[in-house]
Amino acid sequence: MPSPFRRFRAARRRPAAETGAAAARVWAELVEELPEEDLGEHPRDALELYRTGSKPHGEEAEYLELVRDAADRIARGR
Repeated sequence: MPSPFRRFRAARRRPAAETGAAAARVWAELVEELPEEDLGEHPRDALELYRTGSKPHGEEAEYLELVRDAADRIARGR
C-alpha cells in the first residue's frame, strides 16, 4: 500500500529546486545590475561588508535598495 505521505515528500522537493533556480536568477540579475561591485557569496554578505558613506548619497540609497531587495527575494524564494 502506498504511503499517504508520499505526495507530500515529493511536493517538498520541488520547491527546493525551484527556490535554488529562483535564487540563481535573482543573483544573476543583481550581478548584471551591479557589475563592478564585490558582492561576496550572497547579497547579505554585501550588506554586512558595506561601509556607510562610501558612495554618494543617491548611489548609496540605490545600491542598498537593490541589494536588500535581492536578499529579500532570495529569502522568499522568488
